[in-house]
Amino acid sequence: MSNSLLPFGNSPSFPAIEMKCTFEWDNHLAGKARDTITARAEEIKNDYDDLTQLAKDTEFVNAVEKRFEVQVGKDYYVYENKGKKFLSFIEPFNWTPRTQPEHYHGWFRLSPDGTWIRNPDIP
Repeated sequence: MSNSLLPFGNSPSFPAIEMKCTFEWDNHLAGKARDTITARAEEIKNDYDDLTQLAKDTEFVNAVEKRFEVQVGKDYYVYENKGKKFLSFIEPFNWTPRTQPEHYHGWFRLSPDGTWIRNPDIP
């Protein structure tokens, strides 16, 4: 680049470049860093909350009665009858009024890592 096109002086005869006030720039950088750290902390908190719920759901489903061998990737439903929770592959709307369990506790899927993923809605 030609010396005449430089945006600053490049000879001792030119005036020195002085930084008068950097507070605004420093505050801008500090604010940007604070926003980045706050966003990342919120992501970590959400990940922790999700992991905690996954652990609770896995412990819950592992504790219910299973009268068959469960398979990875399949959907299962947790019900309760006469105070006893059990796992079923029958969807809630497929029960007859006579056979309908007393309580429905959720729809889950067994993942390859052995955790139980709660599905948010009835299929």
